[in-house]
Amino acid sequence: MLRHVTDWWSAGLLVTDAVLTCLALFVADWARHEVPIGDEVVPGWFIKPPVYLAVIVLWPVALRAFGAYDTHRPRSLIDEIGVVVPGIAVASLALVGFFYVFEFRFISRLLLAYYVGLDLVILVNLRLFARLLMTWLASGGRAGSRVLIIGAGPAGREVASLMSSRPWAGLAVVGFLDDTEGTDVDGHPILGSTSDAATVVADRQVDEVIVALPPDRHEQTVRVALSLLPLPVRVRIVPERFNVIAARARIEDFWGVPLIGIRDPVITGMDRVVKRLFDLVIAGIGVVLLGPAIIVVGVAIALDNPGPAFVGLPRVGENGRHFRMWKFRTMRIGSEHQQHLKRRDDPRVTRLGRFLRRWSLDEIPNLFNVLVGEMSLVGPRPEQPWIVDKYEPWQRKRFAAPPGMTGWWQINGRSDRPLHENVEYDLYYIQNYSPWLDVVILLRTVPVVLRGRGAF
Repeated sequence: MLRHVTDWWSAGLLVTDAVLTCLALFVADWARHEVPIGDEVVPGWFIKPPVYLAVIVLWPVALRAFGAYDTHRPRSLIDEIGVVVPGIAVASLALVGFFYVFEFRFISRLLLAYYVGLDLVILVNLRLFARLLMTWLASGGRAGSRVLIIGAGPAGREVASLMSSRPWAGLAVVGFLDDTEGTDVDGHPILGSTSDAATVVADRQVDEVIVALPPDRHEQTVRVALSLLPLPVRVRIVPERFNVIAARARIEDFWGVPLIGIRDPVITGMDRVVKRLFDLVIAGIGVVLLGPAIIVVGVAIALDNPGPAFVGLPRVGENGRHFRMWKFRTMRIGSEHQQHLKRRDDPRVTRLGRFLRRWSLDEIPNLFNVLVGEMSLVGPRPEQPWIVDKYEPWQRKRFAAPPGMTGWWQINGRSDRPLHENVEYDLYYIQNYSPWLDVVILLRTVPVVLRGRGAF
């Protein structure tokens, strides 16, 4: 097997993107003349050779700027689309500027629409094909990188499981090194002890080494890393996420001293600004459009069961701050103290409340929490304080982002899932946050709510 296949794979993808993008431009030029839509066009090609040269330069540069060729960060297909779309958008704007600066003949908006739409379809499908091809190569033992995991504890086993479940990432587990007795871990062989690292890397043609030893073996981790320095192999260390290091910990330079931030918010900078603006716009529009419905539901609640239309429930938000989450009242007055856990046949729920919960209408007042910044449209599940008091330390990492009206937990089972799985879904969201992921979750929430799965 060739070493560093992923580097060649990345280069091949870049070249293929450029070639197919030029092909999309050629087809769009042809379609503008042949497809009878819009104003009649004069004979002759619109796109001249200098434009193709500009495309060959602009598209790879823009896509690379958004990380489209980063082989060190395996992505899901949704993440790939989230990189390709803004890359094409920026490159297209740059191309329009190119036309203006060099005073090329006017290019019709319809031709540009053909081109951008066709290019988007082609490049997305190219990545789908590439993932299928990499999966096929991995199934035959020809994956891009051979990975050796040092440490067969929980962290090492999790890393191996992630690689095995994502063959499209092009990573194949060669085996483990561990000082405990045993010959096999989850189907992967134990190839020796940690002191054998340099020998195994050379003999097994390993491309990458992941050190997943526990914190109390810090000195051993250092020794292993130092022994691998003379070898042409990439070495990475897994921080002990189960005890100390928080999700998405940040490393910063403190006047020459590297510091790891374990309580920093995971959504910062421009991502934070974009998320907040998105929340304000959508929540504001929602309150305006649903204002009459909010009044009608409030009156109906009062008629169905005397008492206030809204309830402010104590919840724990970002960084462990407590706040009141506003919802339509769905229970009889005073019944919230009778039991804590939800169940399908909850006798505390009113007739109208059962209907509101079935379609998640009781959560509409959450929009007011979003407007004041206590919640977001998408985020971890807003949890009750008495449940948080029972958390283990690793579960508190879910407070690294503002709680959401919906989230990864919402579209993956809602109330059907046990408590610990909900927390793991929240941690997945935090680890993989992007504005595009928020959009995907919002879109997938709609069919989940309509099916009423897990809502009671």
